[in-house]
Amino acid sequence: MARIIPITQLQGGCFAPDPCRWTAVIPAAGRGSRLGYRHPKILYPVAGRPILDWLVELLSPFCSRLVFVVSPEGREQVAAHLERLGTGVCLFLTQEEPTGMGDAVLLAEAAVTTPNTLVIWGDQVGIAQATVLACMKAHARSPAPLLTLPTVIRERPYISIERDGEGRITRIGQRREEAIPLARGENDCGLFCFASHVLFAALRTAKREGLGVGAATGEFNLLPIIPMLDGEEGRVITVRLANHEEAIGVNTQEDAQRLAELLGKR
Repeated sequence: MARIIPITQLQGGCFAPDPCRWTAVIPAAGRGSRLGYRHPKILYPVAGRPILDWLVELLSPFCSRLVFVVSPEGREQVAAHLERLGTGVCLFLTQEEPTGMGDAVLLAEAAVTTPNTLVIWGDQVGIAQATVLACMKAHARSPAPLLTLPTVIRERPYISIERDGEGRITRIGQRREEAIPLARGENDCGLFCFASHVLFAALRTAKREGLGVGAATGEFNLLPIIPMLDGEEGRVITVRLANHEEAIGVNTQEDAQRLAELLGKR
C-alpha cells in the first residue's frame, strides 16, 4: 500500500468499521484561557454546542469506548456533562499534572482493550466523519498497519511533517516547541489511528529513553514517536485531505468562529 493516499481514493463503497475493534482516546485536559473561558476547554461552545458533544457525535458510531483524559479541576464538570449526555460509551481519566499529550495517551493504556486506538486532540471539532471513516478504511486495508493519519498541505503550518525521498516521515516539528520558517508545508489534523500495542509500546520506549520531550515546554509529546514507526511501506499510511480547515483546532475565538461556519455547511 502507498504511503500517501488521496482521500478521494477511499471514498464510496460499503466499508463499515467494527466498533468493537476501536477505542478512542481524547486528551482533553486543556484550559480555555486563550478563549477567555473559565471552564474546561472541551466544554467551550462551537456552533451552539460544546466541543465535547461534537466529539461524541463524531466518534461514537465508530468506537466502542471513548476515553477522555481531563484535568483535576475539570473532572467534575466533564463528568457531569457526560452524565447529562446519557451515553454509556464514555469514561474519563484524570491527568494530575499537564506533562504532555504523550503522557495523557499513555495514561489511557489500561482502559484500551481493542486492537486499534484512535487518538484525537480534544479541540479538533473540524474533522469530518467521512475523514474518520476513510482513515479507518485505509487502516483496515493494509496487511499490518501501525498508524494511519490524515494530513493537509497548508500555509504557515503549525506542525511540520518532514519526509525523505521515499516518503517516509523522518521528523515532525511543532511551532509550540520551535520556529517553523516554512511558508507552506504538511500539517497533521490531530487525528491518529494506531495499532494499540504499537502505540503504547512506542510511548513507553520513548518515555524510558527520554525521547519526545519538547525543547520549549518540557512536555512529553506524542508526535515524535511517529517517525519511529515509519519503516516499511504500508506500515504508516497518510490520507491526504484537500480541505485544510479540518486541521484547525479551537485555540482562539476566531478559530471557533471559522469552525462554526464549517460545521454549519455540513
